[in-house]
This record gives sequence, structure tokens and C-alpha cells, in this order.
Amino acid sequence: MDTIEQTLAVATEHHRAGRTTEAERLYREVLAASPGHPDALHLLGVVALQGGRPAEAVDLIGQAVAGDPTSPLLHANLGHALHATGQTRDAALSFARALTLLTNEGEGWGNVSALAGLIRRYDDETRRAAAAEVDAAYAMGDVMRRHSLLFLLDGDVAHYEALTDAVLEDPMRFTVPSIHYAFWGMAMQLFQGAARSGDAGAFHTGNLTDYYRLMVDETALRFHLRRRMKRATPRGEVTRIALITNQMLGAGHQPTADAFDFARRLQDEFGREVVIINPNAMAITGENGFVPEYSYNITEEYDGEQVIAAFGARVRMMSFPQKRFDEEKVNAIVDYVDGFDPDVIVAFGGSNVVADLFSGARPVICLPTSSGLPLSMARLVLGYGEADTTQDWPEDMAERFRPFSFGWTLPATGPERGRAELGVPEHGPLFLVVGNRLDQEAGPDFLALADSLLDRLPEARIAVAGGVESLPQRIAALRNADRVHTLGDVEDVRALHRHATAYLNPRRQGGGGSAAFALADGVPVVTVAAGDVATVAGPAFTVADDAAYLERAAALAGDAAFHARQSAEARARFAASGDRRASVERLLAYALEAQTA
Repeated sequence: MDTIEQTLAVATEHHRAGRTTEAERLYREVLAASPGHPDALHLLGVVALQGGRPAEAVDLIGQAVAGDPTSPLLHANLGHALHATGQTRDAALSFARALTLLTNEGEGWGNVSALAGLIRRYDDETRRAAAAEVDAAYAMGDVMRRHSLLFLLDGDVAHYEALTDAVLEDPMRFTVPSIHYAFWGMAMQLFQGAARSGDAGAFHTGNLTDYYRLMVDETALRFHLRRRMKRATPRGEVTRIALITNQMLGAGHQPTADAFDFARRLQDEFGREVVIINPNAMAITGENGFVPEYSYNITEEYDGEQVIAAFGARVRMMSFPQKRFDEEKVNAIVDYVDGFDPDVIVAFGGSNVVADLFSGARPVICLPTSSGLPLSMARLVLGYGEADTTQDWPEDMAERFRPFSFGWTLPATGPERGRAELGVPEHGPLFLVVGNRLDQEAGPDFLALADSLLDRLPEARIAVAGGVESLPQRIAALRNADRVHTLGDVEDVRALHRHATAYLNPRRQGGGGSAAFALADGVPVVTVAAGDVATVAGPAFTVADDAAYLERAAALAGDAAFHARQSAEARARFAASGDRRASVERLLAYALEAQTA
């Protein structure tokens, strides 16, 4: 070989082709000719790591980093080597240095996201140390990205407080789309339970509420909507209803099914003229790694005005699939709604920015799809469950609150099928975990709890129903991984209910629909007293802590009489709170009230 570079090039070709022995020999030749060569040290370290020699890899890649401390790749691979030796804190700090270098270079979200994900798997103290490392070296001037990234790393609500303080203090520093997308990043991370420290509840009722109101006001002001919108006069009747949702995603998305169900009942059972407005308010082209992907997905075939069909019904819908939130798109939505001229707007779900833009011009009712305080500018804000209270709500929100129960429409179910046919071995207690976001919701604490339950019940099994990507890898690390079955999307989840001992709820905000369907089929729910599932299930199915959670689940598996009582209570609970038709009738009464509120 004539030069070191040529030797290194041939070595890397061998390495890429899997000929690591030849690659290692040539890397060592380079080092013999040029001691301390960073690339050769690094790649030789990678060979060592791939060959199961992580301690050697740490030494070699560490030398490479010392020779070239500005390379994100070297820091990242040093992190992998340190992780393999069990030095998790040092690994996290290496990943943090790589992440900071990439961010300061203006790197796109892909690699930054991957590094953030590696850091998030560690304990809270380690995550805080990594976040501090990033914070100390962060050189970009983007306040929103900085604090969003730091929260993603350590889950400290203080970062979101700093972000919202900056916007509330001087909103003109930021564009409307940036204010909008920063909001969705915060809202969705908090919805997923990503906060690890700080008072998330106080932040929600304080800074985040103020931020949301400012966002709506700034959007209306800068997009000149007050001049553009038609102001409706009270009519004393409700014949036309615009149901505005944040997104319609088609089959498998429970909020989409619920939005359609409310719309078709208003239309077919109560004779109202209804149109669903699908603004895809969270859709974005480009980077926003702080908003989970499922939040900004769109359904391509939902484009423009059309009629959609489900439940044997057909409902008119107008969709705006453009992946942006700008003046042109918002003006088009405003013009369409004004052309329809509804008597009332139903904001389907909280944080419904598009619906709230009309709050000064038309009667708007907020129909939350989740428990807790919904962010809304609507004239009336409905409850999610009958027992909802306004404790700790802002005073003006409490005045606009009206009691309500969301109600449910059961999905169809087919003939009985055996457990084996559903993908689960035939014998032993069967616990269900159901959801569309279990990659995010079934965190390490819940998996540890599930493992403990299976330790206690050696014949039991857990079935996980719902689309997942990363969760199976984490399940594989459990002691009892062979008794946890990931089934993917299950078309007829009620067929599983016939075999289920209980429905296990992770600590999460969502999940209300799947819990309601389990109750309807007599499946007892086990949940802590927080989030939608606790609201839907009620006190008979909530427990105080993890120890009580294990006791309840074990009792349901081992005490037939107790299970029978809980099963009867489950059916009774659904019968008392699940009547969707009654909910729609009540919604119409509130719509009439909103005409004069």
C-alpha cells in the first residue's frame, strides 16, 4: 500500500463486508505507521465492540476521542462501548456530547432523536447529568428547541417553564407556526407522562394554559382572522353543527371513530346537518422531533370535501391535509366554516386550536376526549366523566364547565375464537394490555410491574394488543419474556375479552376507550387512580400504588368469587356511563345553552 489513506480505505471496505479479521490487521498496520491515528483507533475499537470486547473498545475509541474531540460519531460509539461495559453514566455523557455536537452543527432530527432515545433509557439521575452536559455546551440560539430537547432528555418541567416564559414575555420573537409546534411538543410529551420532575399539574393550569391562550390570540391577530370571520347571531336553535377535530386518521384510531360516531348520531338520530372539519392541525413538513409521530400523521385519502362511511352511516367531511399551520391554510378553514354557517361548533378534543379561533365569533363547545383540564377557549367546556370536578382549574374555566359523560359505542365482535387462534397459549390466567401508543406508554416501571406479576403467577400470561415497534425489544429483556405475547393490532379485541382475567392499565393519560370496552364485556380493570382509564372505570377498579396493583391482579387470578363480583361491577359500570346516545342528546342541550352563554 502506498499511503495510510489507501490502507485505511481498503480496511474499511473489508469492515463493511464483514471481513473483520482482515480489517483489524490493516487498522493495526495504519496505527503502526501513524500512532494515534483517530480514524484507525476508532474503527479498531468498533471491531473490538462488534467482537464482544467492549473494554478494549472503550480504550481504543477513548484514545480516538482524545485525538479528535469534535467528532459526534466518535463520542457516540464511545457511548455504545461504555454502555456495553456497564458504565451507564459515562455512556450517557458520551451520547450527550455527540448530541450537542450534532445540534450545534445544525444536524437534522434523525440522529439527534436516536441519541436522545439512548439517553432516555437510563435512570433519572443519569438523564439529568446528560441534560446538564448538553445545556452547558449548547450553542444554538433557538430557545424552543433547546428547552424542548432538555425536557426530552431529563423530563424536568422547569425546561417547559423556561420555554413558555420566553414566549409569554415576548411573543413577537417567535413565528406563529413555531409557537404552535412548540405547544404540541409540550402537550404531547406531557400527555404521554414524560415529566419526571417538577409540578406538571401546576404547569398545566398555569404557564401552559396562558401559553395556549396567547397562541390562539396571536394566531387570530397575525393571521387577521377577526376581520375575516363572520360573526354569528344567536338563533335560538341548533340545526347545523360543525364538529372540528385535530385529526381524523381512519380505522384503528379511537378518537377518529368517536368523532365519526358523534357526528353520525347527531345527523341520523337527531336530524341535524353536520360536517366534520378535519384540519390536521398538528401536521408538519420537516423537523419536529418533540411531537410524537402519531400526533402529526395524516390520512392521504382524506383530502377536500367528501363523504366518509362507517358504522353503516355516511357523514360529510372537509379535510385540509396540508402539512403546515400557516395563514393560507387557516384562512381556507375559516372560509369553509363560515360558508357552512353552523349554529354551533363542537371542538372535539381539548387543545383544539382551530375551533378556538372561532370562539369570539360563534358558539363553541369543547367536548374533551380525555380526562383532566382541557385547554380551551370555548363558551362551554364539558366533562369527560360524570364525576369530573373543577378542582385546581382556573376560575374562568371552572365557570364554563358543565358535567358530562363521554359515552361509548361498542365495536362489533365476531364469533368466539380460542386463545391459540388469537395468538396466546390456551392455559393460565390471561391479562390484557391494550393501546395504540404502548411504545410510549408501557415504560420501564410498568414492565417491571408486569414482570413481578408473572413471577408471582407462574402460569399467567400477558397479551399486548396494539401496534408496537420498540416495545418487543424491551419485553425481551424481562425475566418472563416468554409469557408476554405481543399481538400487534387486533381487529376484534373483544374476542380477547372472552378469555381475559383482567385489563392491566399502565400509568398513562389515555386508554379510556379500550378500558370501556373491557368493562362492557365484564373484564375487570386494574389501574392507579389517574388518567382516562381511572375516570372510565371508577373507584371500584382503582388502586393506590404498585403493591396494591399486584395484589388486585393476583386476587383476580386466584379468587374466582372475587373475579365474578368484579366482572359484574364492570358490566354495571359500563351500563351506567357508556350510553353514547344519551351523551349526544345532552350535548345538544348544551349546544342550545351555548347560543346565549
